[in-house]
Amino acid sequence: MKRTIRKVAILGSGVMGSRIACHFAGIGVQVLLLDIVPKEAVESTDSKARNKIVNDSLTAAIKSNPSPVYHKDVVKKISTGNFDDNLKDIAGCDWVIEVVIERLDIKRSLYEKVEQYRKPGTLITSNTSGIPIHMLIEGRSEDFRKHFCGTHFFNP
Repeated sequence: MKRTIRKVAILGSGVMGSRIACHFAGIGVQVLLLDIVPKEAVESTDSKARNKIVNDSLTAAIKSNPSPVYHKDVVKKISTGNFDDNLKDIAGCDWVIEVVIERLDIKRSLYEKVEQYRKPGTLITSNTSGIPIHMLIEGRSEDFRKHFCGTHFFNP
Protein backbone atom coordinates (compact mmCIF):
# COMPACT_ATOMS: atom_id res chain seq x y z
CA MET A 1 0.00 0.00 0.00
CA LYS A 2 1.35 3.39 -0.97
CA ARG A 3 0.80 6.09 1.66
CA THR A 4 1.02 9.82 1.34
CA ILE A 5 1.56 11.59 4.64
CA ARG A 6 0.21 15.14 4.51
CA LYS A 7 -0.83 15.66 8.12
CA VAL A 8 0.49 14.07 11.30
CA ALA A 9 -1.03 14.18 14.79
CA ILE A 10 1.41 14.05 17.69
CA LEU A 11 -0.29 13.02 20.94
CA GLY A 12 1.89 14.28 23.77
CA SER A 13 3.92 17.48 23.68
CA GLY A 14 6.74 16.76 26.10
CA VAL A 15 10.39 16.89 25.10
CA MET A 16 9.94 14.13 22.53
CA GLY A 17 6.52 15.07 21.17
CA SER A 18 7.16 18.78 20.71
CA ARG A 19 10.43 18.14 18.92
CA ILE A 20 8.98 15.41 16.72
CA ALA A 21 6.29 17.92 15.75
CA CYS A 22 8.97 20.48 14.84
CA HIS A 23 10.82 17.97 12.69
CA PHE A 24 7.70 17.04 10.72
CA ALA A 25 6.85 20.71 10.24
CA GLY A 26 10.42 21.25 9.08
CA ILE A 27 9.92 18.87 6.16
CA GLY A 28 6.67 20.57 5.18
CA VAL A 29 4.11 18.30 6.85
CA GLN A 30 1.10 19.82 8.61
CA VAL A 31 1.14 18.87 12.30
CA LEU A 32 -1.54 18.68 14.99
CA LEU A 33 0.16 18.68 18.41
CA LEU A 34 -2.09 17.75 21.36
CA ASP A 35 -1.67 17.27 25.10
CA ILE A 36 -3.73 17.16 28.28
CA VAL A 37 -5.69 20.07 29.72
CA PRO A 38 -3.94 21.45 32.82
CA LYS A 39 -5.71 20.47 36.05
CA GLU A 40 -6.36 24.12 36.90
CA ALA A 41 -8.09 24.69 33.54
CA VAL A 42 -10.39 21.67 33.39
CA GLU A 43 -13.45 23.81 34.19
CA SER A 44 -12.27 26.75 32.06
CA THR A 45 -13.65 27.61 28.64
CA ASP A 46 -10.58 29.73 27.83
CA SER A 47 -8.63 27.93 25.10
CA LYS A 48 -5.39 29.69 26.08
CA ALA A 49 -5.65 28.22 29.59
CA ARG A 50 -6.76 24.81 28.30
CA ASN A 51 -3.83 24.64 25.85
CA LYS A 52 -1.16 25.97 28.22
CA ILE A 53 0.76 22.69 28.48
CA VAL A 54 1.00 22.10 24.74
CA ASN A 55 1.80 25.73 23.90
CA ASP A 56 4.43 26.04 26.63
CA SER A 57 6.06 22.79 25.46
CA LEU A 58 6.17 23.94 21.85
CA THR A 59 7.61 27.32 22.85
CA ALA A 60 10.30 25.63 24.96
CA ALA A 61 11.22 23.34 22.07
CA ILE A 62 11.56 26.21 19.62
CA LYS A 63 13.69 28.23 22.07
CA SER A 64 15.95 25.29 22.92
CA ASN A 65 19.54 25.31 21.77
CA PRO A 66 19.90 23.83 19.28
CA SER A 67 16.38 24.51 18.08
CA PRO A 68 14.57 21.66 16.33
CA VAL A 69 13.40 24.12 13.65
CA TYR A 70 15.70 25.51 11.00
CA HIS A 71 13.39 28.42 10.18
CA LYS A 72 10.85 29.98 12.53
CA ASP A 73 8.31 30.01 9.66
CA VAL A 74 7.85 26.24 9.85
CA VAL A 75 6.11 26.67 13.20
CA LYS A 76 3.10 27.91 11.21
CA LYS A 77 2.61 24.30 10.09
CA ILE A 78 1.95 23.23 13.70
CA SER A 79 -1.49 23.66 15.23
CA THR A 80 -1.97 22.94 18.92
CA GLY A 81 -4.80 21.78 21.10
CA ASN A 82 -5.77 19.37 23.84
CA PHE A 83 -7.14 15.85 24.09
CA ASP A 84 -10.52 16.95 25.42
CA ASP A 85 -11.36 19.61 22.84
CA ASN A 86 -9.36 18.62 19.78
CA LEU A 87 -8.86 14.85 19.65
CA LYS A 88 -11.68 14.70 17.09
CA ASP A 89 -9.37 16.57 14.69
CA ILE A 90 -7.20 13.48 14.23
CA ALA A 91 -9.84 12.35 11.73
CA GLY A 92 -8.05 14.58 9.21
CA CYS A 93 -4.61 13.08 9.85
CA ASP A 94 -2.78 10.42 7.88
CA TRP A 95 -0.56 9.35 10.78
CA VAL A 96 -1.16 9.51 14.53
CA ILE A 97 1.93 9.22 16.73
CA GLU A 98 1.42 8.64 20.45
CA VAL A 99 4.17 10.11 22.62
CA VAL A 100 2.68 10.13 26.13
CA ILE A 101 4.14 8.95 29.43
CA GLU A 102 5.32 5.33 29.59
CA ARG A 103 2.28 3.97 31.40
CA LEU A 104 0.26 1.21 29.79
CA ASP A 105 -3.01 2.32 31.38
CA ILE A 106 -2.66 5.88 30.06
CA LYS A 107 -1.68 4.73 26.57
CA ARG A 108 -4.59 2.27 26.38
CA SER A 109 -7.05 4.89 27.59
CA LEU A 110 -5.82 7.29 24.91
CA TYR A 111 -6.02 4.60 22.18
CA GLU A 112 -9.62 3.94 23.12
CA LYS A 113 -10.38 7.61 22.46
CA VAL A 114 -8.24 7.69 19.31
CA GLU A 115 -10.19 4.78 17.91
CA GLN A 116 -13.40 6.81 18.15
CA TYR A 117 -12.07 9.53 15.84
CA ARG A 118 -9.45 8.07 13.52
CA LYS A 119 -10.48 7.21 10.00
CA PRO A 120 -10.04 3.55 9.03
CA GLY A 121 -6.61 2.84 7.59
CA THR A 122 -4.90 5.67 9.44
CA LEU A 123 -1.41 4.73 10.54
CA ILE A 124 -1.15 4.68 14.35
CA THR A 125 2.22 4.39 16.06
CA SER A 126 3.66 4.58 19.53
CA ASN A 127 6.95 6.12 20.55
CA THR A 128 7.16 3.67 23.44
CA SER A 129 10.61 2.56 24.42
CA GLY A 130 9.72 -0.49 26.43
CA ILE A 131 6.06 -1.54 26.44
CA PRO A 132 5.48 -4.54 24.16
CA ILE A 133 3.33 -3.74 21.13
CA HIS A 134 0.96 -6.66 21.76
CA MET A 135 0.10 -5.16 25.15
CA LEU A 136 -0.62 -1.74 23.66
CA ILE A 137 -3.13 -2.98 21.09
CA GLU A 138 -4.98 -5.36 23.36
CA GLY A 139 -8.71 -4.71 23.03
CA ARG A 140 -8.40 -2.55 19.91
CA SER A 141 -10.28 -3.18 16.65
CA GLU A 142 -8.85 -5.27 13.84
CA ASP A 143 -8.28 -2.15 11.70
CA PHE A 144 -6.47 -0.38 14.55
CA ARG A 145 -4.23 -3.41 15.15
CA LYS A 146 -3.54 -3.82 11.43
CA HIS A 147 -2.29 -0.22 11.14
CA PHE A 148 -0.38 -0.03 14.43
CA CYS A 149 3.35 -0.26 15.00
CA GLY A 150 6.15 1.11 17.13
CA THR A 151 8.17 4.09 15.90
CA HIS A 152 10.71 5.03 18.49
CA PHE A 153 12.28 8.38 17.75
CA PHE A 154 15.55 9.18 19.45
CA ASN A 155 15.44 12.41 21.43
CA PRO A 156 15.50 14.93 18.63
